Amino acid sequence: MRLPGRFCAGSTRRGAPPPERELGALFNVSRLIARQALHRLREMGLVAGGQGGQNTVLDPDDANDPRIVALQMELAPEQHDEQDVNERQMLGGAMLLELAQLRMTDEQVAELDAMVTAREAEGAEGGSLDDFERDFWCFIATCARNKILLREARWWFEMLTRQPERRQRFYDRPELRLAVYRAVVTNLQQDKQKAAERFLTAVRTVWAARDL
Repeated sequence: MRLPGRFCAGSTRRGAPPPERELGALFNVSRLIARQALHRLREMGLVAGGQGGQNTVLDPDDANDPRIVALQMELAPEQHDEQDVNERQMLGGAMLLELAQLRMTDEQVAELDAMVTAREAEGAEGGSLDDFERDFWCFIATCARNKILLREARWWFEMLTRQPERRQRFYDRPELRLAVYRAVVTNLQQDKQKAAERFLTAVRTVWAARDL
């Protein structure tokens, strides 16, 4: 696990962290890199002190820097972090749909329908849904007309291209996911204002099964 992930997970004991030289050896980086990492961790509220004084490891659950959210989503150092990320992304999909259903034009719904139809035509031989899912959700984010959410969507899929094994865990059962995307389009066509609500209903079913 990378150094920031150790601190983000709380797996580094409270109190004084290991010396820079020891941190460098532990993570196979130079002492300078370890020092820079500690400086960054101080900026994020994961470490206090430094600059000639004693560094102190803080409780990551008390830190509020938004960069920690990105770290947790990218590193997900523990199983419960992975669950948090999964739930965040499911709710994020509902949020995107909530905005998109208010702002999408009929032409955009038709374009989304064509996107799903083209992928359905490829069938099982079409292989991974990676590119399709990125295009689907980034198109939804574009229709939502929210630059922050669009950047989040793009960042998420770019990050997962660097973590293929993790992506496979997040996005298993492609035939089921493709059916969900078809249902989203159908809901947008038939009753645009209900698309997000029905997507969230499907998400609740997944959560209930995982919490058993």
